Parts: sequence; structure tokens; C-alpha cells
Amino acid sequence: MSLKPAYETTLRYGSHAVTLRASLRAAVALDQLPGGIPGAWDNLMRQSYSGIRQVILATATDRAAAFCLVSSLSCKPLASFVGEAQAACLDLLAALLKAGDDDAAEASSQGGASGKPMPLREYFTTLYQYATGWLGWPPSEVWNASPAEIEAAFLAHTDRLVKMTPGAISKVSGGSDQAQRQANIDAGLDPDFDRAGLQALKARQ
Repeated sequence: MSLKPAYETTLRYGSHAVTLRASLRAAVALDQLPGGIPGAWDNLMRQSYSGIRQVILATATDRAAAFCLVSSLSCKPLASFVGEAQAACLDLLAALLKAGDDDAAEASSQGGASGKPMPLREYFTTLYQYATGWLGWPPSEVWNASPAEIEAAFLAHTDRLVKMTPGAISKVSGGSDQAQRQANIDAGLDPDFDRAGLQALKARQ
């Protein structure tokens, strides 16, 4: 995975400026929109003002500032705003979906733990659980981090735990299911944890 800080872009209109961030909070908010992230993308491609408005409010780092910006448009022509806003929102969604795609391809080719893609909603929930439960990050940091940042931190954390236990790596990579469970226990991991399964999270639908 080519790790980069969470993508941000600033949308300006008149005296207003709003920063849009490709964070876990934004990803979850977009997934909860009608039609989810695919629906948001379709609305942006059609230059739907309501769709653009939803994406801005879902991804803005300052929701109050975002409301001020969209409210300022009530008595103004939208033509001068829609094009620029569409570009900013599409860049944001592209960055959110592109992060970690190399790992997704690798996990898919290997079949992961089950060979089955994981729904986005379950993927985001799992990332939140890993970051708060395993890494011990406060929720505020988790919501502000990008999915790729959380994955990288969690994989580094589990790699460290496994390497601190003699023989754990060989057991996990080549042993039976029972051997892997025991290696996980020896390393202080969840008995059912599967590192390949984590990478398979990116093979999502």
C-alpha cells in the first residue's frame, strides 16, 4: 500500500471556504446516504445540486462552515458554483476509494480469508473496531483518520506482536487453523485473527 495522509481539498465560494477530508467519518457518512457511495458518485456525475450538497456536508471538516456555504447559495445562480463543487467532490471520492487499491488487488488474487468481498459498511465498522479496540486510539482520532491510515497502523501493530513471539510467524503463515489460533494466543492476539483476512477487507463490493 502506498500510504499518504488523508486527502483534503478546499472548496471556496465568495467569502466562504470549506475543507473536505477523505476521513473514516466522511466514508461512513457517504455510505449512509441514499444509494451509498455509488449513489453519491452518480449524483455528482449528473451535477445534481442536492447530491453535491450532501457530499459537501458529509465530508466537511467543519459542518457549520459547510452549512454557511450552502446557505449562501439560496439567492444566487448555481451555475458558477456547481462545476467547481463537482470537481472538488469527485476528487474527494476518488481519493477515498483509491486509497489502498494495490492491497485490494493483492488480497483478491490471494482469496483472503474467505475469498468473499466485504460490504463497505462492514469494512468501515471493522476499521473503527480495530483502531479503538486494538490500537487504543480515541474516537476523535479514528474518525479523522483515513481508512488507509488505520489499516497501515493496525498491520504494523499486529506485525510487531507476532514478531515479539518466537516462532509465531511460521505458525501463522504455514500451520493449520489450530496452529494459527495458538500462535495468535501466544502473540496476544484474538484467536480468530487472520492477517490475510484483514488485507482481504479491501476486496469490497
